[in-house]
Amino acid sequence: MSESAKNAVPDTHPGLRERKREATRSAITATARLFTANRGLNGFTVEQVCEEVGISRRTFFNYFPSKEDAIIGYLLDDFPPAAMAAFLAGGARRSPSGVSASLLHDLVELACAVADQVQLTRENAGDLMAAMRVEPQLMLKMMGSVDAREKEFAGLIAQREGLPSDDPLAQLAAALFGALSRRAGAAFFTESNTRTYRELLTGHLAQAQGVFIHSLPPSEGTR
Repeated sequence: MSESAKNAVPDTHPGLRERKREATRSAITATARLFTANRGLNGFTVEQVCEEVGISRRTFFNYFPSKEDAIIGYLLDDFPPAAMAAFLAGGARRSPSGVSASLLHDLVELACAVADQVQLTRENAGDLMAAMRVEPQLMLKMMGSVDAREKEFAGLIAQREGLPSDDPLAQLAAALFGALSRRAGAAFFTESNTRTYRELLTGHLAQAQGVFIHSLPPSEGTR
């Protein structure tokens, strides 16, 4: 073993490093949204964002590939590792006849973990709404991000439930949950909303479950 390796000090602050990274990411997104709301998308440069945040151009592109991606921000974030591991582990409880009974509930927990990770608040939502009012085409970018995230959910569902990656059941479950999350997101971004994203999403899930339970015909065993 080399002398430098023997004398190396172990990194005992991985949490601090991650918090600093998250703070930088959040600062980039907040600055990009503010600049867009005040100047328009073409009214500022990546270099100006970097100067405001106090980072290099290279650091900016380590976080986001473009100004538009920086503005959308949280929709592009990775799933929190612990929450994703818990979601995948839930598949062990599935019944032989289908997917696990807790699938939709666990999808809600995973989606809310993403929202919690990026501190999705009314203030942050307001900043994004202000940017989109000035640059409406950002909505198309955001919707594209939502579609991409739905495909990621379908892959995770398939992995969790032991299904093929292109299984129609996993895709249907992801599409149903995607519809619920989009409705919750639309409600969350309204100016009159006072509820959290979790409250809205769980409320929409409960309503959807009620619709299906009360509208489906009885099975042979219950007639």
